Amino acid sequence: MSRSSSRRPRERDEALSCVLKAIRNHRRLTVQQVADRMALNKRTYERFEAGEGFLKVARIFAFATATDSDPYALWASVKLGTPDFALACIDSKLVLMFVAHARELFLREGGDLANLQAAPIVEALTVAFTMLSAELERSRAAARRWLDKPDAPGDGD
Repeated sequence: MSRSSSRRPRERDEALSCVLKAIRNHRRLTVQQVADRMALNKRTYERFEAGEGFLKVARIFAFATATDSDPYALWASVKLGTPDFALACIDSKLVLMFVAHARELFLREGGDLANLQAAPIVEALTVAFTMLSAELERSRAAARRWLDKPDAPGDGD
């Protein structure tokens, strides 16, 4: 076995552990609370959160349900090796929404999806993500305006 292939599972396990802990801490949940919500005993959950054992998709989805997080963003964060992505998607469920819309397209178009070329997919996603970036900028601008607003008369005295 090559050195790189022997390191991959350990890196995946470390990334999984980091993502799970970050989400649990973000939600201010204890190990016991998440274990209870997942119907696991505490030790089994601790091993899961430590990234030990075989990675089961069903357990990722159970964790996402227990922590009200995005299971697909969680999975992507493990693949990317950073919890930041899962945390960024925790409330918006961005990747879950993406998958849900892809599923709807499949239900409408079926196997014809195989005929889609990369260029129109990239173009459509570029438009969609540009719109989402513009929405985030509008939100940031509104927050800046609110923070820069002078106090109303009588406030703070």
